[in-house]
Amino acid sequence: MDLQETLKMIGLMLAPAFFSLLGMGALGSPAVAVLGELSAKTNKKVFFDKYGQQTGSLGLILLAFLVVIYGVGIGISLYRYPRLIEQSLNPASPFFTGAVLLAVFAVAALIYFLTWKSMRQAKAPHIILGLIAALSAIGAVAVVTPAKLFFNLSQGSPSQEALATASAMALPLSAMYGVLVLAAAASLSLAYLVIRRNKDDFGRDYYSFAMKLAARWSMLPMIGFMACQGWLYARLPENIQLIILGTPLAYVWAGVVILGAVNVGLWILIARNESPLRMKGPAFLSVFIFWAMHALNATLFVNFMTML
Repeated sequence: MDLQETLKMIGLMLAPAFFSLLGMGALGSPAVAVLGELSAKTNKKVFFDKYGQQTGSLGLILLAFLVVIYGVGIGISLYRYPRLIEQSLNPASPFFTGAVLLAVFAVAALIYFLTWKSMRQAKAPHIILGLIAALSAIGAVAVVTPAKLFFNLSQGSPSQEALATASAMALPLSAMYGVLVLAAAASLSLAYLVIRRNKDDFGRDYYSFAMKLAARWSMLPMIGFMACQGWLYARLPENIQLIILGTPLAYVWAGVVILGAVNVGLWILIARNESPLRMKGPAFLSVFIFWAMHALNATLFVNFMTML
């Protein structure tokens, strides 16, 4: 693949990456929200709970989007790849497991988001709902992501080497996208706080606290995501490593890490700023950088499927 083809593929990935980013935000929002709820109980500080509630409000919006857009996307995939229907109905298939986990996530997350106020006096059951939604979402991502690689291989006659490579990539990919949904939810919540600042006037002190918190909670999983990039590269066979280094994909991969590091730098600035409400520009910029990074990462994933 030459530079022109690589740039064309990145361009084609921008729109899917945008919708995927919003979907990842939906999948990660219960984990971020329930972490805020748990932190409120352990730290005895109501601001954590308020941040969790606002993340839940964002999650509800993103969940509705996820059901519509991903429903259409899944329908198109099933139409183009009829074998996916068989796989999705086979209890032994990871796609079946993923579908069940996604269904549990959707139901649990919907109840969790909608009952934040009504279950204010029943925190333990509410937190359990949030944990069920969070774990099922991350579990679905961890199961389905490597399953896509193996499904792509099953379309042909894969060699033992290709199957071994896919197996070696499975765990790093699962971990990578598992932490990425958390970073996406926290990053989108940071921008959401800015948007809601004048509509949900919870006070300057709260928004200063919440923006710093969202920045920190975006940063930590992003660092984990970048570590998974190195882990994934180390798990690749030497011949694929050499192919990557000898093509523009090396620049794509470097771009993923660089953009991730830039976002970490922006979140550090927001988290350490005495007046984070003045950092509205960096908060929105981090979302656009996240989008670009995700498009580059999706380009890599698609190329991995063609290399095996």
